Amino acid sequence: MEGRLLAGRYRLESVVGRGAMGTVWRARDETLGRDVAIKEVVLPDGLSDEERANRHRRTLREARASAALSHPGVVTVHDVVDEDDRPWIVMELVRARSLQEILDEGGPLPPARAAEIGRQIAGALRAAHAMGVLHRDVKPANVLVAEDDRAVLTDFGIAQLAGDATLTGTGLLIGSPAYMAPERVNGDPAIPASDMWALGATLYAATEGRAPHHRGDAVAVLAAIVTKDVPPPRNAGPLAPVLAGLLERDPARRLTGDRAEEALKAVASGRTADGLVPGADTTTGTTAGTAPAGAGAGSVPAAHPAQPVPPYAATPYAATPHPPPGPVPGTTAQYPPSAAPEPPGEEGRARSVVVPILAGAAVAAVILAVAGVLLWPDGSSGGGEGPQAKPTTVAKQSTPGPGDTPTSPGTEPASAEPASTGDPDGTLPAGLVPARGPGFTIGVPRGWKRSARGASVFWTDPASSAYVQVDGTPWSGDPYEHWLVWERQAAADGRLKDFERLSITRTRVGDEPAADIEFTWTRSDGLTRARDRGVIAGGRSYAVVVALPAARWNENEALVKNVLDTFRPSGVG
Repeated sequence: MEGRLLAGRYRLESVVGRGAMGTVWRARDETLGRDVAIKEVVLPDGLSDEERANRHRRTLREARASAALSHPGVVTVHDVVDEDDRPWIVMELVRARSLQEILDEGGPLPPARAAEIGRQIAGALRAAHAMGVLHRDVKPANVLVAEDDRAVLTDFGIAQLAGDATLTGTGLLIGSPAYMAPERVNGDPAIPASDMWALGATLYAATEGRAPHHRGDAVAVLAAIVTKDVPPPRNAGPLAPVLAGLLERDPARRLTGDRAEEALKAVASGRTADGLVPGADTTTGTTAGTAPAGAGAGSVPAAHPAQPVPPYAATPYAATPHPPPGPVPGTTAQYPPSAAPEPPGEEGRARSVVVPILAGAAVAAVILAVAGVLLWPDGSSGGGEGPQAKPTTVAKQSTPGPGDTPTSPGTEPASAEPASTGDPDGTLPAGLVPARGPGFTIGVPRGWKRSARGASVFWTDPASSAYVQVDGTPWSGDPYEHWLVWERQAAADGRLKDFERLSITRTRVGDEPAADIEFTWTRSDGLTRARDRGVIAGGRSYAVVVALPAARWNENEALVKNVLDTFRPSGVG
């Protein structure tokens, strides 16, 4: 194989590493005269021809998406070659050792150095998540550290496009058991928070010398992840609260990429993470078992003072209720929603599902433990295309939808009820009444009907196609950048007919940065206009939409503003 010329330009020189997912070669790009690294992707044995073809196409598709990432903490993907019936990923050649090699040779790192490495990797993950790419296998072996302590995250070639279920095939879940998040071990799809858990486990290993739930075999590791608390770190010092925030069992309360990056920067510079990790006790390195600090009801004030306005002026001729919008395939932040936080007293019941899951994984773990990679058959939960595959709409952000498709079987709204009436505090603008959903409160027009579907709660006007929607599908990153990516994907997808962006503006929800995207699209009853506010608060991400018939927008613009400004993350649910 040495000396082989790929695609007429890449000369393979020597093997620099092998793993369960393939072989990494040092090669020479003879066209540009530079050294590169080339990963020869090896597909799992035992797949049918159709499954292999699907995996092959998906690997190429995901690698091309990874090539769009541009961040100093990401190994640059230069090219993807399809040759010899297998994919070859051409990457930047980084002259560095892996973090795993550094730990094996020199032992645990000081907290400040581990934090500096973690800061760079958190930034890389944040950039990837903003592009809709999940890594799924963050671990010390995939973190390269150069002599100047530049840290880069490699192996994005096995990353997953968030929400992509079209080429899943067998629904195999790939990753290293010791660094898998609890929700993934429980069979749920990967989300951005899963990568953040893996970063926490990687940094835990950097200071403690081994992964948080180190055990003798893969099955024992998986059982410990879902049933045992993370042992308190002994050597992490000021890094301990950040580790606790990253290794939070509930993904909805786990540190997000931007907060983790800020907290790690503080520790790396010799400061503490005080005030940067919600609910953290900096003396013990643990997080409180309550809602994140500052996320209590009413703790986030409105972005602007509310202006009293008359109730929504409904279009007189729109007498038939319009069905609430459905999910939009192909939009950004289509990360599969995580499981709802466990209600008090149900921890034991929730954990009881581990037994059959682990039993089903035992055979695979025995076969693959030597390779250190677990291929988890999660059936249709991966969104495969087989005859038993479940609908993939739960993996799509519902912000917003065409609104022209009736509710499909299995996705019926919760019993439609009018929004709460009355405002005992008298704090909402005229025409609005208080309403509540999972983790938030909001003011909605009086008389609008409440329903729920997937990760979204809707309030629809019985007399027109207008609606308010709060979507809780997880996403991460800067809200403004989030909408830029969303806009490109929504326009390319075509489900929002005649989509046209009007503006994207930065705003705030209390102390949290937020952004509004305003746009129009055509529904069955004509042109619709919407304003969609994205914000991450209290460890949760939200998209708050107000949509009206475009012809009625100007006379109701103050109402749109009031509804958005009354949105409060409450830390409840």
